Amino acid sequence: MKKMRKLSLVFIITLMTAVILTACAGTDVVLKYSPGSFDTIVKTFPELVTDNTLKDHYYYLSVDGETTLKISHDYDLTGGDDLVIQTPIAPFISAGLDVTKLGEGYKADGTTLYLTADYGKGTGMKNTATDSLFESVKADRSSLTYHQLLDHYGIKLLKGKFEFAKDYTTNDKDLVFVIAAKPLAELGVDVQNIDGWLFKTMKDTDGSDIDVLLKPYDLK
Repeated sequence: MKKMRKLSLVFIITLMTAVILTACAGTDVVLKYSPGSFDTIVKTFPELVTDNTLKDHYYYLSVDGETTLKISHDYDLTGGDDLVIQTPIAPFISAGLDVTKLGEGYKADGTTLYLTADYGKGTGMKNTATDSLFESVKADRSSLTYHQLLDHYGIKLLKGKFEFAKDYTTNDKDLVFVIAAKPLAELGVDVQNIDGWLFKTMKDTDGSDIDVLLKPYDLK
């Protein structure tokens, strides 16, 4: 009798756990709706995305042709550079950056600063920029964020983030490139005076203050 009670208790606990997990999955509205928001932007403004996948396995997303998000269409082929934010390095050098001091999450060459992120090997080749971008979230759900104040979804890189408006028609910051300011400041960079980037102290998703460099775009 006692054994049956124990088995019944185990069954109930298992059932409750399954119900809770199912409910949590069903209420993950950020994961549910964020791909649609990004997809709407790139379909409304198709000129934003250049398909270079046959050359180097990346979709390039850029508004100004300078600061760009590179999105791998097959994470297994791009090593530790599945998502890359690339931007001209000259403003950072002018603000005091010594590229020899850059650590994990950064790369640099004579013209360009790269912020990189590795999300593992992925689940195979993808045919759209949206599916390719959200491979990062399949690998790590915590990489996907929602910034309520700006009404933005975001994908985190190691030293930065790419954000996009939940509804670009009602937002004046439709796409935003974000670079964490603190790691650069610790390298001696004058982060409040980098040409082309806005320095701002904002609330992080956990409510803490965070210093960031922003490059926002209003597509309208």
